[in-house]
Amino acid sequence: MSVLKCLNRLLLSIALLYTQMVYADIPLPTMANNNAPTLSDLQEAQLGKQFFQSIKATGQVIDDPLTTQYINTLGNRLVKAAKTNGQTFHFFVLASPDINAFAGPGGYVGINSALIIQSKNESEVAAVLAHEVTHVTQGHLARSIEKVKGVELSALAGLLASIAIGVYNPNAGAGAMSATMAGAQASILHFTRENEEEADNIGMQVLYDADFDPKSMPDFLETLQRSERLYGTPPEFLSTHPLTSNRIADSQSRASHFSPKAYREDEGFAFLQNRLRVQTTKNSHTLVVQYEKELTRTPANQREAEEYGYANALKSAGLSDKALPILNRLHEQDPANLWISIAWCRAYATNNQFKDALDTFAKLYAADENNYAIVYYYAYTLMENNQPKRALDLLRQHQLDVPDDPIPYELLSQAQGKSGFISDAYQTRAAYLVSMGAPRQALDQLKMAMAVPNNSAINKAKIQAQMDEIQASMKG
Repeated sequence: MSVLKCLNRLLLSIALLYTQMVYADIPLPTMANNNAPTLSDLQEAQLGKQFFQSIKATGQVIDDPLTTQYINTLGNRLVKAAKTNGQTFHFFVLASPDINAFAGPGGYVGINSALIIQSKNESEVAAVLAHEVTHVTQGHLARSIEKVKGVELSALAGLLASIAIGVYNPNAGAGAMSATMAGAQASILHFTRENEEEADNIGMQVLYDADFDPKSMPDFLETLQRSERLYGTPPEFLSTHPLTSNRIADSQSRASHFSPKAYREDEGFAFLQNRLRVQTTKNSHTLVVQYEKELTRTPANQREAEEYGYANALKSAGLSDKALPILNRLHEQDPANLWISIAWCRAYATNNQFKDALDTFAKLYAADENNYAIVYYYAYTLMENNQPKRALDLLRQHQLDVPDDPIPYELLSQAQGKSGFISDAYQTRAAYLVSMGAPRQALDQLKMAMAVPNNSAINKAKIQAQMDEIQASMKG
């Protein structure tokens, strides 16, 4: 492992430890013994939220509306096929060069950008997500958590996050990362071969019922095996998901028994891959050169998504003047493509051509007013054009209910503030901080909301009620 990678992992471990300290004031029960009853729904929800908060603290979660919308649409398509009895799932993407995915408590499922970028098709990504969803629905993770002794759930959430993203170091956390946790690390998130076989088998049925090719499950496992042989070290995914030749053979055999039918893949997958390449690159100028070489080898009728990535790489490298003609051509050829349309609008806005950008956003919104990415980027562009009241009217019409995505709350708070609704802006910010497990900071925001001049008695009473509720939750 390189010195830089070791340093990055040390910094992530510190961030996770800090998160455990910050959120330690949220009262949660202790997992006292192996015979403890199953976590209640409320306890698991609290643990899941803190697990996600710990991962968010590392800065690896990609807060991009298009990416968030895509991965949740794909994930919930699988959840629907899995018949999960109403259990809620939250899907998110992390910027990481490791091939990995994981399921956490509370239905939180993370997948690394490298896994998406290197997959041959959407079905392979769907296979990984179906596998992780099955770990949750079959209780594999819940049973592992119940084996942990003497660990507060608030600390356990950070431990789970550390293991999930591969930054756990039993020597790095002094008191928080205790010997007890070191023992727990051996079993939590490290699934048995029986667990893996069950997740493969049920996951393939989920794939098939969601109209994905079940053969993508053994195909992905073979890809992992080839990667291990080629590079000599197993992908991160295999550190928690043991792989054997028998498992691959059994998976291939089971996949062959499904009756052929028409499978359905989202054409946007290639656009997601290229978007993630740009979002996770360490050098945009180098990526521009790579795209230019690749495009010379790609047939003209297969290069739309690649050119989309190339244009985004040019923008990221500060070469918007070169990106705009490419986006113009792509938008003219495929005006119904949302990935291209949003990139085209944002490029025009960056170039201070707001009328064209906003006119197109208005058309996109009229055609699909419940689309999370459209609403967000439309409001964001209105804010850039100094139209906060229009942005606020737009955001008020929509709850933008994408689990655990802080961007809409941040944008709403900014729109409220710039529209003159200062107290509302502080309260929105406070609500966001509460949802992210930072009650003390939320109280600070509410105190500032209370201090805003000319507050009505009704608004003050509302703010005080929010403060009382937060303080009561902190006392437990």
